[in-house]
Amino acid sequence: SIPQVHDKMPAINEMLTTQFWNNLSLNSLERLRTEIRELIQFLEGKQGRTFTINVEDVVQDGGKVEASFTPMTYKERVIDYLKRNKDLPVLEKIHHMEQLSREDIAELERILWQELGSKEEYERYVKQKLCGDNVGVFIRSVIGIDRTDALRLFSDFIQGGMLNSRQEEYLKSIISYVCENGDINTDTIINMSPFSDYDWASAFGPNAIAVGKYVNKLHGLVYA
Repeated sequence: SIPQVHDKMPAINEMLTTQFWNNLSLNSLERLRTEIRELIQFLEGKQGRTFTINVEDVVQDGGKVEASFTPMTYKERVIDYLKRNKDLPVLEKIHHMEQLSREDIAELERILWQELGSKEEYERYVKQKLCGDNVGVFIRSVIGIDRTDALRLFSDFIQGGMLNSRQEEYLKSIISYVCENGDINTDTIINMSPFSDYDWASAFGPNAIAVGKYVNKLHGLVYA
């Protein structure tokens, strides 16, 4: 009911997630502190004790100052950047499943290989993932895709036909795989469990071919 609090609900909800605290960084804490500091005035409850502290500064010339600072890892820099720049057009295109251009790929490579670190750091980070050098696949494995858009896209392949619960469950498993791994292709759904265990040809009937086209579309979106 308080407009100022309502406006900051995205930041408050972010702070309440386990993911935020698991990927904590100095930049993310500072950003959150700045966003919610004006809400302190609305806190209710018993007033705590106050303390008056009078400490004199001591300045010594010529002494060594050693700062205690732990630099962010490449992973922390990437995650923090993506959180702070989620409205970046190229990130919006990935999340909402729009086709990437060569210029988009080049921009992502500049961010990941220059602005946030080196290509060597990137390669060390992604060596256990499926994405390899494809930065579009990598970014998609971090930020995921809009699931509503993903289901809507499939309807384009079946001319707007309705899905039954079995078909929708199968498509959701494809979407979850893309969100986790960043990519998928027809070899995946034919040869890898749980897709290979699923009789999708029987489930989709005449629209079975649309599944393959849909998977190829998902795969191709992040390749210029």
